[in-house]
Amino acid sequence: MPQTSYGIAQPEDLPRLREIFLRCFGAAAAKEADYIFSQKEQIDFWAAKVQNRPAAMLAAMPVTVVCGGGEYPTRYLYGVATDPALRGRGLCSGLLEETCRHMARQGEAFALLYPSSEQNRRFYAARGFADCSAVGRGEYAVRGGAALPCTAADAARYDALRRKFAPEGLQWGREGLSLQKGWLRLYGGDLWLLGPPDDPAGCAAVSREGEIPRLRELLTAPENIRPALEGLCRAFGTDRLTLALPQSAARRLALPEEPFMMLRRTGDTVWPDPIYTSLAMD
Repeated sequence: MPQTSYGIAQPEDLPRLREIFLRCFGAAAAKEADYIFSQKEQIDFWAAKVQNRPAAMLAAMPVTVVCGGGEYPTRYLYGVATDPALRGRGLCSGLLEETCRHMARQGEAFALLYPSSEQNRRFYAARGFADCSAVGRGEYAVRGGAALPCTAADAARYDALRRKFAPEGLQWGREGLSLQKGWLRLYGGDLWLLGPPDDPAGCAAVSREGEIPRLRELLTAPENIRPALEGLCRAFGTDRLTLALPQSAARRLALPEEPFMMLRRTGDTVWPDPIYTSLAMD
C-alpha cells in the first residue's frame, strides 16, 4: 500500500497544492489561486501526501464564532480538493479528520465550510458536518426612489459595523475581512459603507463574478434596506442585483432560503442552530 500522511503543508509543497487546486477548479480559478496562495501568512494549508507527494489539500482560515455569550476560535475550510487522478482513496476524508483532530488539540471549537453542490453537502454530512445556516437567494430590480450613497470600506470599519449589526455568528475579524476584501475585488466587487462615510448606516459586501453583481451581505436598519439596494445598483451602474443573503436580510426581503454553510464541532462547545454566516469564498 502506498504510504499516506497528513499535516500542515511545507513551503515547498505550495506549488503542488496550487496545481491540485487548478486541476479541480479549472483554469478560470487561476487568479483566485494566485491570491489565496499569496496569503500564506494568514492561512494554514494542509496536505494529504501519497509517497511524500501532495495529493489532496485544504486551506484553513482562522475565524471566530460568537454564540451564547462566548467567542470560540474556529477555522473556515476552503479549497478542499483531491488530484483527480488520485480520487477514491479517502484522501479528503482523512485530511478532514486530521485537520479537525489538530484543531481540537489547539482548543479550536468548530470547523466551518461551504459545500458547492448537494453531492458535496452529502459528502460532508457523512463526515460529521451539519447544516448550520441558511442563505436567501433572489434578485432585486431597480425601482427608483431614495438611494443611500455607497463608498468602499476598509476592513477595520467594516468589521466594526458588522459587529454592531450582526454581533453573533461567524466573525471574520479585521484580518479575515481584509482577505475577503481582496477576494471580492478579484471579481469586481468590494466591501461597502452605506450612507455618509463619516456616519454610515450599515455595510454591504458585493462580488461580480458575472454580468450581474451579487450581494452577499447587507447589514442595516430595516427602513434602510430599499435605499441601500438602490444605492448599490447606482454604485455598480446596474439595474439589478443577484441576492445571496444570510437569514436576517433574506427574511426581510421574503427570499426563499436554502442550506448554506456546514459546521462540525471539534471541541465541547454546543452551538445554537442556526447561526449567522456570510462571505463564503465560494
